[in-house]
Amino acid sequence: MLSRHHEQGSQVLAVNCYPACPESDLALGMPPRSDYGTLTILTQTHQGLQIMDHDKNWLVVTVIEGGLIKRFSIASLHSLSLEKMVAPAPKPVDEEHQSGYRGGNSCGFLDYISGNDIMKLGRYIDTLKKKTSVACPLGELDNRLRPHI
Repeated sequence: MLSRHHEQGSQVLAVNCYPACPESDLALGMPPRSDYGTLTILTQTHQGLQIMDHDKNWLVVTVIEGGLIKRFSIASLHSLSLEKMVAPAPKPVDEEHQSGYRGGNSCGFLDYISGNDIMKLGRYIDTLKKKTSVACPLGELDNRLRPHI
């Protein structure tokens, strides 16, 4: 079923290597705590890597000497066409489990990461979160819809 959508898709190969820069103030690279991939394997020689737990707390990852056996492989990723929307199932499991996200596509993702300071604005997936509606009297509704100056 998905094969027909891959015909207009793309193929991506991404390789990142970050050797230590002797002049760190001149270094360019990925911003801290940001990764656009699904899976990332890092070789860590110095403490500094942090991960976020389910409570949104940053935890320091301990360096484990010899904890990674070096092996090189290449991943070739195939995607749907840039315009193909991917979204949660149209019907919820039940009324208590409504989808919290809108659909998105690769084009929107690429526009977001190339045109925004993601350190300030956050992750693309967060832009797809649906806003929760708040009940308010009709008179207040007009004021809430007006732009704030």
